[in-house]
Amino acid sequence: MLDKGRGIFQSALLSTKAHRADIDGLRAVAVLGVLGYHFGLGVPGGYGGVDVFFVISGFLIAGIIKNDLEAETFSLVNFYVRRIRRILPALVVCLSVTTIAALLILFPLDFKNYGRSLLAAVLSVSNFYFQSRNGYFDGAATEKPLLHTWSLGVEEQFYIVFPLTLLLLFKFARKCLLPLLLAVVVLSLAYSGFSGMRAREPAFFSTFGRAWELGIGTLLAFAALPPPSRRWAIEAEAGTGVLLIAFSYFFYDDDTLFPGLAAVPLCLGAALIIHSGMTPQKSFVARLLSSSPMIGIGLISYSIYLLHWPLLVLCQYRFPDVFAAGAPHATDARIGLALASVCLGALSWRFIEEPFRRSGVISTKTVFGAGATAVLTLVGASAVIIVRPHWLQSWPAAIEAMQFRRTVSGRVLGLKRQPGWTHDTYLIGNDGSTPDTVLWGDSFAQALVPGFITFYSKTGQGAVIAAAPGCPPLLGVTFYRRLANEKCRPHNDAIFKAISEPGIRRVILMARWSAFVNSTVRDGSGNPVVHGKSVRADGSVFAGVLEQVVSRLVAQNKEVVLVGPIPSQKFSVGPAMARHIAWDLPLPPELTLREFAEDERLVLPLLAQLATIPHVRVIYPHLSLCDPYACHYSINGKAMYSDDGHLSPDGVEALSSMFDELFHDAAKS
Repeated sequence: MLDKGRGIFQSALLSTKAHRADIDGLRAVAVLGVLGYHFGLGVPGGYGGVDVFFVISGFLIAGIIKNDLEAETFSLVNFYVRRIRRILPALVVCLSVTTIAALLILFPLDFKNYGRSLLAAVLSVSNFYFQSRNGYFDGAATEKPLLHTWSLGVEEQFYIVFPLTLLLLFKFARKCLLPLLLAVVVLSLAYSGFSGMRAREPAFFSTFGRAWELGIGTLLAFAALPPPSRRWAIEAEAGTGVLLIAFSYFFYDDDTLFPGLAAVPLCLGAALIIHSGMTPQKSFVARLLSSSPMIGIGLISYSIYLLHWPLLVLCQYRFPDVFAAGAPHATDARIGLALASVCLGALSWRFIEEPFRRSGVISTKTVFGAGATAVLTLVGASAVIIVRPHWLQSWPAAIEAMQFRRTVSGRVLGLKRQPGWTHDTYLIGNDGSTPDTVLWGDSFAQALVPGFITFYSKTGQGAVIAAAPGCPPLLGVTFYRRLANEKCRPHNDAIFKAISEPGIRRVILMARWSAFVNSTVRDGSGNPVVHGKSVRADGSVFAGVLEQVVSRLVAQNKEVVLVGPIPSQKFSVGPAMARHIAWDLPLPPELTLREFAEDERLVLPLLAQLATIPHVRVIYPHLSLCDPYACHYSINGKAMYSDDGHLSPDGVEALSSMFDELFHDAAKS
């Protein structure tokens, strides 16, 4: 019995020291999932390949550290030297080549944003950077060449914290090591699940929310479970692992509540495959994963991962007509880019990764010095891109004129905060006075702020701007799985309380109504909930909530002005017009008036109904933007939109007559 136990321990120890060909194959499974998802090749849940990578990384890194600690040869300096030689060369080359390509392809505003993401990638904080800039699954993700570096940020933060933590635990609290690791895994998973239900982005990009995935691999490395000894158990474990990963790859999609509990099958599947291989007997799955093609792809998986996303994003940016949905050769182009990613990954592995990793003895000073030089060079490049992009680029003036930010905050516009109101509320008017009008809404309302400033300069009629992106003017609503969900409800409560003051007599309500009418439902308790994406609601819940807000304002003797829907085009207008000028790409068709009416079929009748309430008016911007046939996105060569729906400053200027209607009585006085 003692010999059997010793054999199990020795096999587990061997499995963390010896090279595991099946783990190379598991890397291939991970990166192929990511490629299949990103290139749209029928793997809707392939984004979970990153989670498989996390489990592998936790197992391998913890195994290396554990073995060195047990042999009393562990050195933090040597550990980081190995990490630098393994990670930095290919990353630096990828970032450098991507930066040159971005310089040649991206328009000024996108290039400046690229510089910010480059700085975040170099400093290993990409996950925090992208967490604050929409999500991994939104349409804008396809315009961020370095979005994929969020996972490198998580791993590199793990490398910073984990070795020292493990060293201290091993030295002072070895008996508590496994229980503490298990506690971290449980707490991290709980945080990921809870946070993901409230808002997807923090859970997705969070280092702590991903720690449990790395922790599962760590527990395997520390032999938290003895490896299986019977053939049937080995085969069953490995087979179950494959099925769990395959299920997640092919049955998950962008709408899956992920990560949280949905990531468990992926991580458990990877863990089962790794665990089943911690024995001299190899399963059928292990033999498949150890085949030459799988090992080959696994070995170059890091370089494939680094290069595939910038290649896809920049090609889509430059040739949107080729990759557009429904384009005749879009699938062929995506397959070609996927194969090109593999080929480029092989070249990067052969001529960059391997030479730096295998190049004999290099002094510690040389490694750290070269690494620091590369990092500082890229930091300097990113600083130039952010602060002085025109030093590197020169685009025609017509393109420069179309570089609009989607919305601009009051702080950036030089407005002062309104005293006594919530911190994200700004004043257009004289210091020390409170105008009698409040603009309350989301980013669509925020986009109108330049028009309010212009109107004030002409008439002296100011306004309090209470516009927060993602937060429609609704009360008593829970915002579920939205980036802004944590702030929306308290923000709206605070605004409504401030509006209740007697000095405020007019409230202007504006939002992207169609986005919320389709996503507002009642939860199991009957409370209204706004989802992050459309759930094809019938509009009745939204109608009741908005009507309640309007009625409560009217009951306080406020005049309520509802701004109707802005026609949303089917594409991002500014970039499309810039591509037309730069590369002579065809301009997309304008939204027809019939399409606008269909898009707003739930909103327009609701607004007409609310307009029958005394002291309530509705103003329709589309009357200035549309003729009887189409809603124009360009007037006299000027882009009316900064993206598909937010008005540009030129678009707001086209609505100048609307502001007279908003303040019709004030303008006369």
